Amino acid sequence: MSRYVLLSYTIDDRTPLYGNTPAPIVSSYSSISEGSSSNTYIIKIHNHTGTHVDAPGHFIAGGRTISEYDLRDLVFHNPVMVECPAGEDERIPLKDASFGKESIDCLLVRTGFARYRHEEIYSTHNPWFASEDISWLRKNYPSIRCLGVDSLTISGFQNRDEGRKAHKAAFIDIIGAEPLLLIEDINLAPISGQRLKKILVLPLMIKGIDSAPCSVIAEVK
Repeated sequence: MSRYVLLSYTIDDRTPLYGNTPAPIVSSYSSISEGSSSNTYIIKIHNHTGTHVDAPGHFIAGGRTISEYDLRDLVFHNPVMVECPAGEDERIPLKDASFGKESIDCLLVRTGFARYRHEEIYSTHNPWFASEDISWLRKNYPSIRCLGVDSLTISGFQNRDEGRKAHKAAFIDIIGAEPLLLIEDINLAPISGQRLKKILVLPLMIKGIDSAPCSVIAEVK
């Protein structure tokens, strides 16, 4: 029997942030305790906060934005999770991993770096993907449409130029493969050792923004 597992982190005042990204602000708009008929809130949040999904519009002028994807684009029926241990400022050894099958549509990469999520190094010394490895992945596994990692970003904070190249390598048009969606700051520990059946990515559908916080749900057997 299948069951469902949430892979997104709750956004709160401990959520790690990239660089000078502003912290989320949640303020009360109406309150029952103050005489209003209901509780409502105003939420101010950078769109790359917490578990979020990057679409091509993040780095490609005129690229597809997240609200332009429909449900068929956001459900993945052949997901695979691989173990690629990587530490502080290390290049993620993507080419060393065994993917097990070629018809992958969603690749989740567990580095183990999430154990540092509430420490400063998670935001400042995270492992990263090389642009050439992203290009290699898309060339050799063209069915992959989504790449997720248990790190704050696919970019190394200490190597931002390469991080920009890696994003562009994921998003540029190439013959025979769709641009990737990138899920960053995802919690992969709950599905370690599990048999994945399906991944659902449910972003905030806000028109005009490149990317968005998202709920990621895994169906496991």
